[in-house]
Amino acid sequence: MLSKALLLIPITVTLPPFDDLGNLPSGIYQVSWTDFHERFANNSHRQQVLVGLKQALRELAIAGCHTVYIGGSFVTSKEQPNDFDGCFDPMTVDLYSLDPVFDSAAAQQDRFGGDLKPNPNFVGFFQTDRDGNSRGVIEIDPREVLHSP
Repeated sequence: MLSKALLLIPITVTLPPFDDLGNLPSGIYQVSWTDFHERFANNSHRQQVLVGLKQALRELAIAGCHTVYIGGSFVTSKEQPNDFDGCFDPMTVDLYSLDPVFDSAAAQQDRFGGDLKPNPNFVGFFQTDRDGNSRGVIEIDPREVLHSP
């Protein structure tokens, strides 16, 4: 019996420069994990936050998730964002294999250093900063982290 292998084709979208407020311009930017890491792991603090995000993405990928949106201060020019914020689309997720940590923002914060809400409608929330300014968000396929070092 032949089995079909899942082929992930990396998306190569060049991220634009930050605007005058330090935000990505409005929009949803599909990028590969590698490109995301290159852009946002520019100091040791951010690299540490990315360790937790990668762990969360790995757990989501194992449960079948295909789409995660990252927003908040982590995808801005802020030197030391406190954490990462985002949401994911649960449509492809096997809820029986999803780690229960995703039921609680506090538990995710403790384990991963950030949280991902199981509702893609939050992507709109992340497209505005606290002052009402528009900003961009990142879309990642978490399955890519399963194949990255």
